[in-house]
Amino acid sequence: MVSSALAEPRTFVGRGLSPMKRLVTAVALFAITLAVLLIALREGLSAIGSTIAALLFIAGFIYYLWIIAPRPFTITVSAEEIVKRDQHGEVVALRWEELARVKEEFFPNGTRISLTLYRRPATAEGSKASSQPVRVWVVYRDDVDDLDGLAALVQQLKPDDCRWESARVHE
Repeated sequence: MVSSALAEPRTFVGRGLSPMKRLVTAVALFAITLAVLLIALREGLSAIGSTIAALLFIAGFIYYLWIIAPRPFTITVSAEEIVKRDQHGEVVALRWEELARVKEEFFPNGTRISLTLYRRPATAEGSKASSQPVRVWVVYRDDVDDLDGLAALVQQLKPDDCRWESARVHE
């Protein structure tokens, strides 16, 4: 069970990609596209194939950026569960009883980099259950407003049988 009760749920906010970074990226992509089109106009019909290839490459790069762009999210920690919601409505809820392992990573100077939560594997009747816990989600320092506060709260509320691992990376 949960080692300590939380009076009211606490919410941590992940802001996603900043408007400034989004604007700079859009302006840079617009400038590159404009440069490709100006070169195509200057070169004439002989550059049509190259222009189409360049525009397809730019469109693919924009799609790639859209896929990997960090989305805003919230993490709500209550006495019963921890819930991560993103702006598109995806909800990942983890009850404290399901929490199997928590891993935190630090830089050599002691700054916390990330917090990873793992769920106990589901067991179905008649099937072999894996002994490896299933990763639920990872949150990084740059993604959330107070990673240290989130880690302290998770450590306070985790069940007694949950394994807590700390690792130093990038040494």
